[in-house]
Amino acid sequence: MIEKMAKVEILGLKDSASEAIDIIHDLGTLHIEDLSERISGMKNKRVTHMEIDHDYADHEASLNNLRARVGDMIRDLQPDVDGMLPEDVQREYKSIWSENVEAMISRIEKMLREVERDTRDTVERKADLIVELSRLEKYAPIMSKVQPLAERVSRMEDMASIALIIERKYKTILNYLNEEISKVTNGECEIISSDVDDESTAALVVFNKRYLKQVHEFLDVQDVNQVRLPSDLARKPIDEAMAEVRARIAQVPSEIDEIDRKLGQATGKHSVTLIAARNAIHDRLEAMDAVPKFAQTDQVFIISGWLPEADVEPMEKALTDKFGSNVILTVIDVRENHGAEEETPVALQNSPFTRYFEIIYLLSKYPRYGTVDPTIVFALFFPMLFGLMLGDIGYGLIVMTIGWIVHRKYAQKPLANMAGYVMTVGGAWTIFFGIVYLEFFGDWLLRWFRVIREVHGVEDIHYLAGTANSVFKYPIGRIEGFTFMLAVCLIFGLIHMGVGLVIGIINGARENNFKHSLEKAGLLSVLVGAMMVIAKFVLGWWPAWLTVIGGLLAVGGIVAAGVGAGMGGVIEAAVGAGNLFSYARLIAIGLASAIMANVANELSREQAKGGAIGIVVGAFVFVLLHTLNIVIGVFSPAIHSLRLHLVESFGKFFEPAMVRYEPFKKTGGEE
Repeated sequence: MIEKMAKVEILGLKDSASEAIDIIHDLGTLHIEDLSERISGMKNKRVTHMEIDHDYADHEASLNNLRARVGDMIRDLQPDVDGMLPEDVQREYKSIWSENVEAMISRIEKMLREVERDTRDTVERKADLIVELSRLEKYAPIMSKVQPLAERVSRMEDMASIALIIERKYKTILNYLNEEISKVTNGECEIISSDVDDESTAALVVFNKRYLKQVHEFLDVQDVNQVRLPSDLARKPIDEAMAEVRARIAQVPSEIDEIDRKLGQATGKHSVTLIAARNAIHDRLEAMDAVPKFAQTDQVFIISGWLPEADVEPMEKALTDKFGSNVILTVIDVRENHGAEEETPVALQNSPFTRYFEIIYLLSKYPRYGTVDPTIVFALFFPMLFGLMLGDIGYGLIVMTIGWIVHRKYAQKPLANMAGYVMTVGGAWTIFFGIVYLEFFGDWLLRWFRVIREVHGVEDIHYLAGTANSVFKYPIGRIEGFTFMLAVCLIFGLIHMGVGLVIGIINGARENNFKHSLEKAGLLSVLVGAMMVIAKFVLGWWPAWLTVIGGLLAVGGIVAAGVGAGMGGVIEAAVGAGNLFSYARLIAIGLASAIMANVANELSREQAKGGAIGIVVGAFVFVLLHTLNIVIGVFSPAIHSLRLHLVESFGKFFEPAMVRYEPFKKTGGEE
């Protein structure tokens, strides 16, 4: 449900502003309203934006600098944030935090000096080794290509060589270089090249030593990369240099591992403090950033925002206890403001079960304040429609198990935690409908209970309850009972869309918008009437008088929708009945999954007839095809169930919120 909110204004003497902001920040319940627009529209220019004290402005620069330093250290040490205990971070946070900004900055600087003392040399050494390894790995393939040629040149006392590396797509530049260097050396040069990989080519320029300076000068102004070995390698013969490069490439990773071990010790010692410092700096800067959103006069400050109704009294008590009558909280009556619902921030307050299904709002905005929260609709129908489509006991057990493991394992990761829970409930509904269909990895249970029997080489169906001619029988076969299941899916569609339209009627009544409610009531009447007419063509025993009533309801619904929303309502009513058939996808997707499962079983059974090897092959086919079917069976039903909610159901009533409730609060050591 949508939590009830109260618009409040806090006024107080200007010299109490900083302390009042700290109390509001500590409570963490006020959604701040930016007063900039109201201030600019005031003719009385005595009301201005609240300004940060000059000393605080200096502190802001220091805090931003500290935030950068702390961020660099966190990147270097890479602490395992998920593995930290929240209470440890909160304890360090409290030891760092101070209402006195200077004292807080001093504590953080002292902590950073200690961390830098323990890690600076090690971090710098690791960076050097990473650069060295990258450079050596670049040299190695080039040197391996030019080594045989360079060794020949080194034995020629009057010849010198320079290695180049060129992108393969610019390989033709070697012809130009050969011509130009030949001019510089009077023809005493040669360029030999070899591709290093798909992107680069190594080239060796061989020329008379007399022209060494001139060739270097020429190449320096060309857009080519000379392979310049480190000075300690450049003075050595190419074979010795190559051997040393290979040895260092093998040695450097072990040195980096040793440094990582030392950094791991430093990380264990300082990681909690660094995360707590980051959070404390974030909270302090957030408080400073909020100040310009408030207003002030020469004597008083003004803070405006929204509070959950349950939090008004605690906020008022906290301010009164600290400031007495010097700071006053007033609840503003917004009933006369017709745009108040759009401006009101939205917070949801659902039961533990329903709360996990708020994952839907990753794809949609929150519902607008004053309307009905549809989370419960999603929580009831999404897993139910998912299970209706997948509908297999074995598949359901796997989906539910995986979902529960994800839910428990990622308790600290909201998205994965919610997705795991939704998956678990979807798996439970899959098991339920699997029992209805009597499907366990396809038709295994149907065969074990001899529902499917082979008589004279032909498969026949023998129901556990009812007969082939019964309207209701058990198990309900999705393949044999396609018509019945199609009717069930359309009924699900009527209920699902009908609930959405009922919510639309309620929303219209809450907003005193009679025409809106009339339009939604008309659409609902059309849906019900259309189903009553369709029933006549599906159920032979359906009374004619109910068909007539259905037709009248449909016509009356179109008229009501037209009165409520004009021509748009008439068109929506006429098209709305057709939207029911979108729910035919429920049986279509489920039928495809059931057929694929049966094919997997048939293939594995056929393979198993071939002896021991056939059994192994059959088991492999069984696992492979059913795994593929489960993967498809999870994603496809989930996507289509989402589509039915967002388009067919929510589309009938949902009004998105403009603002989500985001209270001005401290992380308290948690982000």
